[in-house]
Amino acid sequence: MNIGVIGAGTISEIYLQNMTTVHKNLTVLGVADLNREAAEKRAAQFGIKAYTVDELLADPAVEMVVNLTPVGAHYSVIRSALEAGKHVYTEKTITNDSAKARELMHLAEEKGLYLGSAPDTFMGNAIQAARTAIDDGLLGEIHSFAISANRNNDVLLSLFAFLRQPGTGVLLDYGVYYVTALASLLGPVARVGGIVGAPYKTHRNILPGPDFGKEMDTPNESQVSAILQLKNGITGTFHIDTDSNMFDETYFAIYGTKGILYLSDPNQFGGDVRFQPNYMDPSKPVKPISLWKFTPYDGNARGIGPAEMAEAIEQNRVNRTSKEMAAHVLEVLEAILAGGENGKIVEISSTFTRPEPLLPKAVDVKNFGHVNFQVKNAQKMQHFYMEVLGMKPQFTLTVRDLAKNLQKQYGDAVLESLKPLLECGVEVPWIQYFKLADRQFLEFFYDLGNPYGEHEPYDDCYGFKKLNYEVSDIAAMHKRITDAGVAVKDEIHPTADGSLEFSVLDPDGNEIQFTQYTENTVLPLAKDNREVVSPLKCTTQVAFQIHDEINMMNFYTRGLGLKKAYTLTYGDLATYMEKMGIGDAQTLGGLRMMAVMPCIDYIKVGPNQFIEFFYTTGQEKKEQGDRSKLYGFQHICLEVPDIHAAWDAVCANGIKPDTEIALGAEGAYQFWLTDPDGNKLELMEYAEGAMQLL
Repeated sequence: MNIGVIGAGTISEIYLQNMTTVHKNLTVLGVADLNREAAEKRAAQFGIKAYTVDELLADPAVEMVVNLTPVGAHYSVIRSALEAGKHVYTEKTITNDSAKARELMHLAEEKGLYLGSAPDTFMGNAIQAARTAIDDGLLGEIHSFAISANRNNDVLLSLFAFLRQPGTGVLLDYGVYYVTALASLLGPVARVGGIVGAPYKTHRNILPGPDFGKEMDTPNESQVSAILQLKNGITGTFHIDTDSNMFDETYFAIYGTKGILYLSDPNQFGGDVRFQPNYMDPSKPVKPISLWKFTPYDGNARGIGPAEMAEAIEQNRVNRTSKEMAAHVLEVLEAILAGGENGKIVEISSTFTRPEPLLPKAVDVKNFGHVNFQVKNAQKMQHFYMEVLGMKPQFTLTVRDLAKNLQKQYGDAVLESLKPLLECGVEVPWIQYFKLADRQFLEFFYDLGNPYGEHEPYDDCYGFKKLNYEVSDIAAMHKRITDAGVAVKDEIHPTADGSLEFSVLDPDGNEIQFTQYTENTVLPLAKDNREVVSPLKCTTQVAFQIHDEINMMNFYTRGLGLKKAYTLTYGDLATYMEKMGIGDAQTLGGLRMMAVMPCIDYIKVGPNQFIEFFYTTGQEKKEQGDRSKLYGFQHICLEVPDIHAAWDAVCANGIKPDTEIALGAEGAYQFWLTDPDGNKLELMEYAEGAMQLL
């Protein structure tokens, strides 16, 4: 969308920087200002046209006006732009008068034009992470909130002369960020009461220059204390003080039955968002958890608002920075001021529909590509997986293949650093693939002369727990295993999810589980037509013992776009144990106290394929440490049909990949991620001629 900017002041620089470089759906044609010199300076800086205001409004190529003038000019600029047939996005607040805001809303509706208003900081990383937590029910039933913030008026009034004009006090200029964030998170306000003060009528200019030390008068409030009740019944307090420290010491907390959410300053796009879970045992306090954030808008991202509104116009939907929410927030701010003057509770007449959250882009995942192990007992592991489990050797990459690949990517200079490796023997295996089913493999990494450390028992550690294979006949697989002399870790038994399973330890100590789905299986299963080359049908589950529960779920579902397929609760587990005659009354009673809490979550990867999250019941597990230095499980690989689309989606969701996209020696494009618990993930697209598919 073609846009023109009116207002070439300080704030215009970051807007223009982001709108000309970050937001690809915006084309900035030019900038206008009453100060022609200021407009020309900004235009030259960004390689755009310098307009007069009249020229910009008369230009038929300009479709949207971004209004960055002081709030006192908002009404006239917005009205002129709407009358000229332009959509308008304006800096905060929409106006400094609710009656005028309503007038502009009606005009926009009459003209069939969009009108949006800052602040757009609520679309940043922090507030969107909080919104996701609220929508997911992390806090339980929300009942109250508390907001407190501070600034220093000597600094603010020295920097921004417009703050000394009537109607531009701390509440409208600064408090708007907090009330907008609150409204976007919890919905519209029903009524407010306020106490407003201005104990210091004069301030000193602290900027170096001819005005240094001069007194500055201001007619506006500098301290506000308010109580708010939302239309959903939630109540809270809002306090702001600009006669204090310049540096933010913001307190923004939302209280619920399941815990407390602590937000960072909504005057910023990013920042830490922490969740303090509720706990009943004072001797075992639970530490606050920093929530994973899934948008790239973490720095000064001004310009999201116009970009999102342009997208809304194209999609014929309501923009998130809607005129209705902006007018509602303005009415709330004015009501706080009015309550401060007359000491009464003021009812809020306006309302709005809470904007939809910014949802992450889904990564198109097809299925498990492979599961990778750093192998200790090479011959025994090969025998177990090929002879006992019946997997087919697909291909082997040697040291020579590794050298060729690295030489191709990095040039001849890399060969010198590879000398110690080449001395091991060019035909020494480096990676070996074993085929399980169509497009499913195990990947073995070999030592090449570098010994790795021993892993802790998986049951004792966070991270990788076990690898599960589906079989058609679990009794036949059990016989095959035991006939080969492999000890069974646990015998065939029904599970709490309605399947049959047993498990073994492979020669390197990794737990391998076998599952047969039955008519009682509660997991959502699909007909699977994949080619099977062994007695094993497919990789069914990769299981993790979860440490950072909230962020792991967010990473895999929000970040990668995988869907939660099923939750097995502790209540389900208690019912299962009782049915099986397992556990004493105390154990079962304890489980039923946590009946609704998840015991296992199943995250769907592909047909009959799941990532399995095991949750603890409060007991601590060991940290596994850096798995790249250990034998055993190393990473899982998820196949995607388009590696570049996957990369774009991952980055758009605020996930920073560990590597760039590269073509591996085996003929597949790949890049790597690390999940919140430190497990390594490879996203991979097979290239033409990939060795896995030959």
